[in-house]
Amino acid sequence: MNAGDAATSAETIEGLAQQAVPTSAHAVVFEQRDGRTFVWSATTGQESAADPQTPLAFLATIRLANASEPVQVRLVERDGSRVLLRQLDPGEPEAERVPLYDGDELTVMQAVSHVGLNTSPTPGSPEQFLFGCRIVPVRTEPGRVLARTLRFGELDTGQRVHVRPGDQLQLADVTVELDHIDSQESATASGHVPLTPVLWTWLSIGEAHDATRTRYLLAAARRLDTANRLLMVMEDRRGELKRDGLGGPEIRRKLFDLIGAVEMAVIALGRAVDMVRQAANSIGCSVPVPAQVTTSWPALHEIRNAYEHIEDRTLGRVHKKPDPDALTIFDQRRLLTHDVLMYGQHQLDVAHEIPQLLAAVREYLKDAAADG
Repeated sequence: MNAGDAATSAETIEGLAQQAVPTSAHAVVFEQRDGRTFVWSATTGQESAADPQTPLAFLATIRLANASEPVQVRLVERDGSRVLLRQLDPGEPEAERVPLYDGDELTVMQAVSHVGLNTSPTPGSPEQFLFGCRIVPVRTEPGRVLARTLRFGELDTGQRVHVRPGDQLQLADVTVELDHIDSQESATASGHVPLTPVLWTWLSIGEAHDATRTRYLLAAARRLDTANRLLMVMEDRRGELKRDGLGGPEIRRKLFDLIGAVEMAVIALGRAVDMVRQAANSIGCSVPVPAQVTTSWPALHEIRNAYEHIEDRTLGRVHKKPDPDALTIFDQRRLLTHDVLMYGQHQLDVAHEIPQLLAAVREYLKDAAADG
C-alpha cells in the first residue's frame, strides 16, 4: 500500500471448509457469490434441517487469497448473520474458535503491516518505489482507522492495522528516518553497507535539498562504495593466490588483477576522504571531520598520488623531478605478506586501518546528509 489515505476492501476468502470443524451430522457448505462468502448447511442422509440456534461448525483458521498458508482469525463482531473477522497478529495469543451458523456471511478485515513510499502518482509503480515503512494503529474512528509509522528502534510487537471494508486508512503521523532507510540496505561481503542508494533515497524525499550539496555527497558516497567493491576484489584474488597447484599464467593473471584493484581502490578512497576534508569549505558542512580521517590522511594522500600519477613514478619521478621514493610504489611484497601498502616511509594497513577509514567516512557522509 502506498503512503497516504486509502479506502480498503475485505480480504478475499479462498477456502474455509477444511478449517471449519462441524458440530453435527450437517455438512457445511461455503458459497462464494459476488465476492461474498456465505455459510450453509447441507443435510446428510435423513437428517432434518439445521437448527438455527445451533452452530454448524467452529472456525479457527481461514484461507485467504494473498496468504500461502491458512491464517488464524478471531471474531470482531456479529450483527445478525453478518460475521466480521480479523486475522491474528504475530505473537498474539490463540483466539477462541468462531461459531458458524446457517446463513452466516463472513467478512475478514484487511490487515496492513506496511506502507510504501513511492514518488509516482500511480499506485504500486515498482520503478519509483523508495522504501517501505512499518505502521501501527493509533485509534479507530467512524469510517476510518488512524495509523502511524513505527519509529526506528521502537519495539515491534507485531500488531497490525485492521481496517473494515469501506473504511479509510489514514496516516496520522509519518516519520521518515535516515537510520530506517539505512537499515534496509544489505551489507556486502566485507561488512560495508553501500551508502549511495541510502543517501539517494534520503535526499529524494521531503523538502527540496540543495542541488550542489546533494551532488557532492552522492559523488563522495559513490567513491566510497567503489573503493569497497575493489577491495573485495583484492581480497578475492589474494585468497585465490593461496590455492595450491596454480600455474604461472594463472598466478600472474590473479596477481595483476589484485594490484590493479588495489590501485583503483586507493584512488577512489582517497578522493572520498579528500571530499570529507573539504566538505566544510565546499558545501558548508558542519559535521566534524572524523579523527580516523585526520590520522590516515598523510599516508593515504601520498599513496593515492603515487597510484594516480603512476606514469610519473615509472620514470622514478615525483612532480616530474627525480625522487628516491618514486619506485617504492611498485614493491607489493608487504601487501601480499602483511596486508600493508608501502610507499617510501608511508604505509596503510589494509586489514584494519582501511576498514576503519571506510566506516568513518561512511558515518560522516551519512551525518552530513542528515544535517542538511
